[in-house]
Amino acid sequence: MTDPQAGTRNPGAQRRPALSRRIWDAIVRKFPPPPMPRPRPSEEQLAEGHLTVGVIDYAIEDAPGGDVQGPDTLLISAEVPGHGVLHRRVQCPLSMPGSGRGLAGQTIGLRHTTFDPDFVDDVLVVRWPPGVDRALEPFRFEGPGALRARVWSFLAGCSFVVMWIGIALTPILLCGMIFGGDMFTDLPTWFHPGIALAASVAAVPLGFVMVAVCNGRMAAALSHPARQDGR
Repeated sequence: MTDPQAGTRNPGAQRRPALSRRIWDAIVRKFPPPPMPRPRPSEEQLAEGHLTVGVIDYAIEDAPGGDVQGPDTLLISAEVPGHGVLHRRVQCPLSMPGSGRGLAGQTIGLRHTTFDPDFVDDVLVVRWPPGVDRALEPFRFEGPGALRARVWSFLAGCSFVVMWIGIALTPILLCGMIFGGDMFTDLPTWFHPGIALAASVAAVPLGFVMVAVCNGRMAAALSHPARQDGR
């Protein structure tokens, strides 16, 4: 005769999870997964955010493990009355590695959408330090000798191109003359490899000298502008 209460003697045993499940739940409670990173606000949201003045605390130089070392990361702190200190991070606009170290301690204007002190990506820089603005401006010749400086700068660029053309063509022409072959068969009849080789060899020192001369004349034009009105 069967006991009618045998199936209901320990109802909790049927609902008890397996041992592996209980161990997994204990691990999850002890070591919860890291929280998902908050998405960075859009440019439109940041443009309408709160305006704050912060200070660049220090810069973290990008690790040189990759093929190309990237720009530094600037860590910023901004004290907001009633909300404490906000911590933000931005990428240094100067691409030279290590250039962010010179910006430490300088003020920076930024906008943010929240007052979360640890939401580091909630930032839009609206005013960089003066040194950054000057570095990002395109170089322009100024002063009375600016026009002559532009002309000498253009000639220096042309001489630089001539020098590198000579460097590139010299080994090609030299190999063609030494090893022969069909390298010059499809060229016009007026082309002489010997003359071309001599010209390419001469273009290297000539271009180098012209670059130095043009750069010197350009610097002189900016330092000593031409006298005007016969003075």
